[in-house]
Amino acid sequence: MTLIAAAYTIVLRYTRTIKTNMYFSTTAVCVTEVIKLLLSVCILAKETGSLSRLLTSLKEHVIGSPMEMLKLSVPSLVYALQNNMAFVALSNLDAAVYQVTYQLKIPCTALCTVLMLNRSLSKLQWFSVFILCGGVTLVQYSPAETTKVQVEQNYFLGIGAVAIAVLCSGFAGVYFEKVLKSSDTSLWVRNIQMYLSGIVVTAVGVYVSEGAQVTQKGFFYGYSYHVWIVICK
Repeated sequence: MTLIAAAYTIVLRYTRTIKTNMYFSTTAVCVTEVIKLLLSVCILAKETGSLSRLLTSLKEHVIGSPMEMLKLSVPSLVYALQNNMAFVALSNLDAAVYQVTYQLKIPCTALCTVLMLNRSLSKLQWFSVFILCGGVTLVQYSPAETTKVQVEQNYFLGIGAVAIAVLCSGFAGVYFEKVLKSSDTSLWVRNIQMYLSGIVVTAVGVYVSEGAQVTQKGFFYGYSYHVWIVICK
């Protein structure tokens, strides 16, 4: 997991710093949601044990539960925003700066846990959260020269994007946990509900932000094997 997390940041940064056939980040986020949905359906199929039980489960919890779908559309929207902000941030910040700043999600998640799940953290736990965040920051920080890239960068835009991603990460993770604990519904059913909403949200994002360009150049314009590595992270 550590290797995947580190490689994801580096590869994503690389894909956003080359000028040749720049892909559309919104389409990458949308394809990611589709892949997650397919994997969740496959795992639910294994969990249920038969095609008939799988279809029954999907009919009951997806088609027959519009309010549950609406409830899961909240983290879908937030996660979509978070994923898009990661692309914006790594288009404007070095990978190390992004990785260091993104560790603010740790205290943010702890705060959301206290506020949304009514949990209480001891002084030692709060101290541990900030020590963990500070420790990761110190380990990853290196006062090296700024990396020279072929694209223009906006440092403040990058930092702002990371800040939004941090807030989204903390809120969406805790909200999803709260939904999971509110019923005995399978984790994979909840994932399917969330990813279906996510596909709709991200597809709308593609149309609104880059619809004309996608129509002209194609949905998978600029995709390379590096981009597919980012998507299949």
